Amino acid sequence: MIVLVGFMGAGKTTVGRLLADRLGLPFVDTDLVVEDRERRTIPQIFENDGESAFRDVEEGVVADVLSGPEAVVSLGGGACGRAGTREVLAAHTVVHLDVSFEQAKRRTAGDTYRPMLRRPDLADLHAARREVFRALADVDVLTDGRRAEVIALEVLDGVTGQEGVLVAPPGGTYRVQVRRGLLAEAGAHLPPARSTFVVVRSGDPALEALRRSLSGAVTVVELPAGPVKTLATYEELALRAADAALHPDDLVLAVGDEAVVDVAGFLAATYNRGTRWAVVPRSLEALVDSSVGGKVALDLPQARNLLGAVHQPVAVLSDPDGVTPASDPRFGAGVAEAVKTALVADPADLDLLLAQAPAVRAGDVEAVAALVRRAVATKARIVTADEREAAGRLHLNYGHTFSHAFEQLGVDRDALPLGLMAAAHLARRTGFLDDAGVELHRTALRAFGLPTAHRFDLADLQPLWLRDKKFKDGVRFVLLHAPGRPEAGVPATDDALTGALDDLAEDR
Repeated sequence: MIVLVGFMGAGKTTVGRLLADRLGLPFVDTDLVVEDRERRTIPQIFENDGESAFRDVEEGVVADVLSGPEAVVSLGGGACGRAGTREVLAAHTVVHLDVSFEQAKRRTAGDTYRPMLRRPDLADLHAARREVFRALADVDVLTDGRRAEVIALEVLDGVTGQEGVLVAPPGGTYRVQVRRGLLAEAGAHLPPARSTFVVVRSGDPALEALRRSLSGAVTVVELPAGPVKTLATYEELALRAADAALHPDDLVLAVGDEAVVDVAGFLAATYNRGTRWAVVPRSLEALVDSSVGGKVALDLPQARNLLGAVHQPVAVLSDPDGVTPASDPRFGAGVAEAVKTALVADPADLDLLLAQAPAVRAGDVEAVAALVRRAVATKARIVTADEREAAGRLHLNYGHTFSHAFEQLGVDRDALPLGLMAAAHLARRTGFLDDAGVELHRTALRAFGLPTAHRFDLADLQPLWLRDKKFKDGVRFVLLHAPGRPEAGVPATDDALTGALDDLAEDR
């Protein structure tokens, strides 16, 4: 049993329901069981029989519930005052949702249902019960100023020993786990689902191990190599989902590279007006970037990512084993994403990345895992604060205005490193970045064997920028004043752009 205890207003019922849903267990609120057994409300019991009689009934109910089938159980705030209840709790996992007295008063203000709120010594009662809760608790979680979804995930970590990076935007809270061996045990870390709809590349060796870990009905759709972020692929997936009678509380599971994550995520965002989904990224680009944050999209012939949505997954299981330069044709693009994230948000990470560059280039799994963890932790912090690109998340588009256009011109896996270098040259041309800042870009990219020079013509790029999301009375860029000091929405003159492209062509 997982038993939630805490003072009035701690959020035991809300958090308990979320936790039970994550664990696939029933949720039991002992206050409701008392009322059902007595056929009257708790205020009526207090008024007619007094608190002592209520506690007698409550103690019996708690003992009965805790001797029954496994569940997530919420106890009334005063239940732990009885020695018999404390003895019974010793055999179970007790979670204390710790709420301050001030926060509890705010949360319960105007609540006429709780008879204990009328006590004149409420502050003393809170202090006394808090000590009891702390003495009983196996897991202690602070609740002040935190959303219930975040609290539930912390409780889940505490009772299951899960590790990972917490991503907690308003659209959904989840944890990104990064470690070897997750692939074979994926089913144990996914929420229960009647049916799982797996989208994977044909021939992916991960599929067989993954299937063995899943329970319930499983539908697998294997996508071919090459472009899949298309309306044709989306239509095929939607029809297969309809054939499988997929429901919103079933699970779409994206297994693969950035393109698979995008098209499967877009299906989940739109099918049934939103279906649960999870990600098992299988390329470095997907591990460090597209698996985190919920941005999903399809391409059109005119430009990348013109059809898109933000739909947060319920879990991300990142197993770096087998993701190497030899197995992943876009490994360099994934490294460039990690370099970009460090340049924009945490330059100190760049030193750590550079120190591990030889090991990463050799495909050392621990070095790759460390790179992924740093990039995911930084992106999680940004996405949690700004889910829909109103502020800080805009900065993660650094280099993308160039790189997306470069891709349209036939430069594929090298587009982002070249885009970062072009952005550095443009920042210097516009007076944002000094020569040392440009050199830092060059050094970081070359340390991983990534290109820093290519010839592009402004006339070829300008029509492509018309459909860029950041276009506003002209093309706009994210530029750096210095590493860690980005600015979004920066315009640029044709002269500055021509000069930056000349610098890029001559970068040796």
